[in-house]
Amino acid sequence: MRRTCAPAAAMLSVFASFGLVLATNSPAFAADEWRSDWLGDDVYMNLIRDGDLRGSGYFRADPVGSASGDSFQACDNYADGKGMEVSRKFNGSSTWKVMASTRGHSAGYCTPNITDNMAEGTYLAVRLCIVEGTHQTCGPEKWTTA
Repeated sequence: MRRTCAPAAAMLSVFASFGLVLATNSPAFAADEWRSDWLGDDVYMNLIRDGDLRGSGYFRADPVGSASGDSFQACDNYADGKGMEVSRKFNGSSTWKVMASTRGHSAGYCTPNITDNMAEGTYLAVRLCIVEGTHQTCGPEKWTTA
């Protein structure tokens, strides 16, 4: 009985295609992972990209240290030439205002706590963005109360 190579070639083609699918779904092509958590009205946001913490953003409804009123902070944890920004908008508005930005600073930098003394009970959204030049990619908005 004579065997042909056709089934082997077909199997090789299937495995090659499968390998290609695995390659495109590898961690090197992982999507951004935006993580957030609340502690009371405070919001903590992180950007994880390719398994690395790229940056963090914070909204703290209560004063922190010597900061008065509500405070915002952005931290850049990764030397990739990009910065991190924390923005806020109020309920009923579509306008985002940058409250804290690491633009112009090297990685490993956290902004000081930037205060924005809002009236108690003010409903607002905060978000963390990774920025480079005029381009930004932002995580989902998180709603909280000042």
